[in-house]
Amino acid sequence: MSSPPDRSADTAAGLPAGPEPSLALCHEWLRYPHGSEKTFMQMARVFPAADLYALTMSAPGGLDFGGRRVATTFLDRIPPLRDRHALQLPLMPLAWRYATRRRYQVVVTSSHACAKGFRPGRRALHLCYCYTPMRYVWMPDLDRRKRANPLTRVGEAALKRWDLKSVEWVDEFAAISHYVKARIERFYSRPARVIYPPVDTDFYTPGDPSDRQDFAVAVARLVPYKRMDLAIRACRETGVPLRIAGWGPQEAELRDLAESIGADVRFVTNPTDEQLRELYRSARVCLFPAEEDFGIVPVEAQACGTPVVALGRGGSLETVADGITGAHIAAQTTDDLAAGMRAVFDAGISAEACRQNAERFSQAIFHQQFAAWVCSAAEAAGIDLRANG
Repeated sequence: MSSPPDRSADTAAGLPAGPEPSLALCHEWLRYPHGSEKTFMQMARVFPAADLYALTMSAPGGLDFGGRRVATTFLDRIPPLRDRHALQLPLMPLAWRYATRRRYQVVVTSSHACAKGFRPGRRALHLCYCYTPMRYVWMPDLDRRKRANPLTRVGEAALKRWDLKSVEWVDEFAAISHYVKARIERFYSRPARVIYPPVDTDFYTPGDPSDRQDFAVAVARLVPYKRMDLAIRACRETGVPLRIAGWGPQEAELRDLAESIGADVRFVTNPTDEQLRELYRSARVCLFPAEEDFGIVPVEAQACGTPVVALGRGGSLETVADGITGAHIAAQTTDDLAAGMRAVFDAGISAEACRQNAERFSQAIFHQQFAAWVCSAAEAAGIDLRANG
C-alpha cells in the first residue's frame, strides 16, 4: 500500500516559514468553463492569496479569477500542442516537473491527469483533489484517445508507472464522489474523503411553474459515451419532443439519426448559461444516460426544479434520488430510458424536492468543506493558512 511521503528533511532544508505561508493551487488545463475548470475557479475564491498554475490556458471565456494571473507550463507556448491533449500526454509529467522553481508550504492539485506531478508538491504538504485516476491508463476503454497499437500500449504502461509513482508525492486525497473514492482506493491503495464539486445553485433556480412545457432536455458534449442516441430514441418511443444542448463531433451523426427515425429533436448548439437555465426551467424532464464520475448536469436540472432520468451507476446514484427527484435506470437501453421517463411522469415529482436535493451541492457548501480540508491538513502539519484565505 502506498503511504504519504516523509518530508521532515525538506522542512529542515528551508521550506518558507515566514508570517505568510505560501499556497499553490494547480489545475490540469483551462480551456472551457466545464465542471473541473469551474471547480478550480471556486478553489481560487476560497484562497484568494494562493498562486495559481495550469498546464495550459486558452480561450478562458467564462472563467473568472478576479484578475489573478494563472502561470502555465512550456506546453502553453507550443501552439500545435496547446489544445491537443492526446499529443501533450507524454510530455505532461515533464511539463509539471519544470512548471516553476518556487517552493510552497502547501500545494493543492486539482487533478484528472498529471497535475500530481507538479514539482513543488513533492516537497510541500500535497493535497490532491481528484476528479478520477487517469482514465487514459486505468480505464482506456472508457476514455481512449487513440486506437490501441504496440506503441500505445508501451506508452500507457510507462504512464501508469509514472502515475503510481506520483501517488507517493500526495499526502491526502479528496474525491469528487464516492464512486471516484472507490477508484482511488482500488488503483492507488489510498483512502480519500469525498468533497462534492460546487454547483451554482444561486444561478440555477426554478422559474415560473406555468412556463413548463412538454419536452425533455439533454445536456452534454456530443460524443459517443454520453449516449445522446438513447435520448433521441427514447423520446421518439414516448412521443416527447427533445432539446439537446451541447456541441461536439457527433452532432451530424445525431442529427441524421433524429431525421431517420422521425424524432422531434431540436439542437441548441453552444448555449449560454442563461439559455441553459431556461431549458432546465421549461423542460418536463432531464435525461442523463451517461455513466459519469459525478455529473453536474443532473444537479443543475434539479436546482431548477426539474426531475432527472439517469443511469443507475456512477455519480448519478449520489445526485439523483430514485422516486423522489427522478428515476434510475438499470441499463443503457432505449426501453429502460423510455420506462424511466414514464415513471417520472407518473410519479408527480415536485420541483421543491428537486431543489432541496440540489442544494446539497451548492458553492457555499463546497467552499466550507474545501477550506476545512485544506486548513485542517495544514494545521496538522503545523502550518497556519489563515494568511492565504
